[in-house]
Amino acid sequence: MSGVLPGGVVSMMKSLQKSVLGIAVGLSMIIAPTMAQTIDAVTADELEAALDAAGLGPTMTQDAASGAPVASGSAGQFEFYVRAMNCSGEPAACEELMFFANFPLGRSISTADIRKINSFNEGQVFGRAYFIERQSIVGVDYVVELGGGVSPEHLAENIGRWADVVSAFVTKFQEDAPGS
Repeated sequence: MSGVLPGGVVSMMKSLQKSVLGIAVGLSMIIAPTMAQTIDAVTADELEAALDAAGLGPTMTQDAASGAPVASGSAGQFEFYVRAMNCSGEPAACEELMFFANFPLGRSISTADIRKINSFNEGQVFGRAYFIERQSIVGVDYVVELGGGVSPEHLAENIGRWADVVSAFVTKFQEDAPGS
């Protein structure tokens, strides 16, 4: 089963795609009225409200070192996280959102896994794949940049792309795997 993510990942991806689209709609509806036509940062409350509106029931915490907001949620059988970064002001408003999802392999990372991760990164414009060797985890992340200001539609489009990034990663990672 070298290179195969745990069963049910494709159905989880469909669930994640629906959830991420809900996030995009939720962010547009919640943030746009309070920030006019341009969004250049989001607060923890705005991020939580958008994730909650998308039906993801986020759990909000703070980064221990910086105090920046961190949201965790689940789609299907796996967790994903949203780290807010480059924050300032009171309440803290953050210019960058890093979405990421990790997938436990249940085995050691192989040379073939590393090749697939490198191939994904070489062929993808959006998102970045990685591995955490000590924990036998592969994952993908995607950063949404708000600094300088973006329209609510642009933000929604970028958040909507997250599901495509994860889907492309799962597809790449399952290439040439038996039974995929």
